[in-house]
Amino acid sequence: MASIAIVSGGTATNSILDIFQKLSSISVDDKKAKGKVSYILPISDNGGSTSEIIRVLGGCSVGDIRSRITRLIPDESSGIRDLLSHRLPNDSALAKQEWEQIIEGSHTLWANVDPPCKQILRSFLIHVHVEILKRSRNPSKNFRLELASVGNMFLTGARLFCGSLDSSIELMLRLSKVPPNIQVLPCINTNFTYHISALLADGTIVTGQSQISHPSLPSCSSTNMSSFQNMSSFTDDFIIHPNQVVKDDQVGSGNAKCSLCHQIDSACNKEKANNNDDDDEDDEELEEPSYIHPELRKSQLYFNKNDTIPLPSPIKRIFYISPFGEEIYPVAHSRVLKCFKEADTIIYSIGSLMTSIIPILILQGVGDAILQSKANKIAKNKVLLMNGSWDRETHGMSASDFINAIYEALKYSMLYGQNKKKKDYHKIDIESVKPSSFITHVIFLRDRSRIPINTKAITDAGIECVPVDNDAKNVDEYDLDDMYRKLRVIG
Repeated sequence: MASIAIVSGGTATNSILDIFQKLSSISVDDKKAKGKVSYILPISDNGGSTSEIIRVLGGCSVGDIRSRITRLIPDESSGIRDLLSHRLPNDSALAKQEWEQIIEGSHTLWANVDPPCKQILRSFLIHVHVEILKRSRNPSKNFRLELASVGNMFLTGARLFCGSLDSSIELMLRLSKVPPNIQVLPCINTNFTYHISALLADGTIVTGQSQISHPSLPSCSSTNMSSFQNMSSFTDDFIIHPNQVVKDDQVGSGNAKCSLCHQIDSACNKEKANNNDDDDEDDEELEEPSYIHPELRKSQLYFNKNDTIPLPSPIKRIFYISPFGEEIYPVAHSRVLKCFKEADTIIYSIGSLMTSIIPILILQGVGDAILQSKANKIAKNKVLLMNGSWDRETHGMSASDFINAIYEALKYSMLYGQNKKKKDYHKIDIESVKPSSFITHVIFLRDRSRIPINTKAITDAGIECVPVDNDAKNVDEYDLDDMYRKLRVIG
C-alpha cells in the first residue's frame, strides 16, 4: 500500500499502529520505499484534562492527537516520549509542584532529553504557563493542573504561539523524530472549539462528546425534549434545542439569531474560506462567547472511562453544534480532503464509532473526497475494521448498522454543498450512491464476535467480508499477524 489514510481516534487504534507502518513499506525495483501513512483524528473531545484547556485557554481538543503522536515516537526519542506522555498527579498541590519543576527544567523527566530539544520544549511549556497566569486574573478561569497531560500543554502552547494547530503538530512530530512518511492531521485545522451532540432515537439530545462517551446518569448528561415548555411540534426532520426549534434547511439563514450568533457565523464562514486556501489556513482567535450551552459548561475533568452503561436510547445521528446548541456544518481540513483523494487505501479503524469516526466523516467535503478516484483512475480500497465488542455508543448494533452509520454520515457530508449553497456542486446524485461506494471491505473477528455479522447481507450489498483470527489471549481482539496478512492481500 503506497498511501494509507486511517480514520481513527482515541486509544484503540494505538494497538495496531505497527500494522499500518508495515503496510506502508512497498517494494519498488527490489528497493524498500516508505509509503505515506496519514492518521486523521477528531478534535471534539471535551473530557478529561482537555476540558480544562478548553475552559481556560480555548481552542480545540488535542488529546487524541497527542496520544497518537506519542505512540508513534521512536525509541531514539524515548526521553521526549516519556515527557510528553506524562500526566500530572491527581492531587492539586502535588500537580502544581511537579508542573513548576517541569517548566523550571529541574524535573527528572528532562534527564533523557537532548539540551537543544529541552530548550525548545520548555519555551512552549513556559508560554502556555504564562497564558494560564494571564487568565487567572479572573477567578473563574483558575486552571486545575491535576491530571494535566504535558503533551497536551505543549501542543496548546505551540498553537497559541504559532497561531496554527497544524504548525504545533508538525513541531511535535519533528522534535520527536517521528518518521517523515507519517502525517498526523486534525480533521479541522482550527483555533476554535468544536463540540458535537448526539440525537437519540427517543428524541433526546446529548450535548458534548464526553457526555456521549462517558455518561454518568442520563438525567445529568442529556436533555429530554418533553422537558421544554411552549415548544412547537416536531418531526424527525427537525433538530430540537432548548428554547428553539431549528429545521435543517433553516440553519445558517440568520432566522431568530442574536448578534452573537452572527458573530459566530461570520467566524465560521471565515474559517471555511481559509480552509479552501492551501497556503493560509490559520484562524484568528474568537472571543469567548457570552453564552455557552449549559451542558458544555459542566466540568468534565473527572469521568469514568470504564463506565459501560449504555446510552438511554440508540444514537440516531451525530452533528456539530455552536455554543447555543444549534447545528453547524464545519468544513474538513483541506489537507484531509487531499489525503482522502490521493490515498490508495482508506481505513475506518477500530475505536468509538460515534465519537471518533463519525465526527470526521460528517465534515463537509469528506464524502466527495472519498468518492474521488486517484489521477491514475485506480479504484481505492475502503476498509472498515469492526470492533470486537460493543461500547456504550453502539450497544445492540450489528455490522450492517455500522456500515449504515458510516454511509449516512458520508452522505450527510455531501449535502451542504448541494442543498445549502444552492449551486451545482456535485456531479452525481447523492441518493444514487450506495454503501459499497464508501466501504469495499469489512474486516471482522472470525470467532465469537460479540457484534452480529450478517455476511450474506453485507456481501449482497457489494461489500467483501474478510474474517480475521482472534487473538489467542483476548478473544475480543484481532490476531495482528493475521490482520496484517489480510490487509496486505486487500492492498
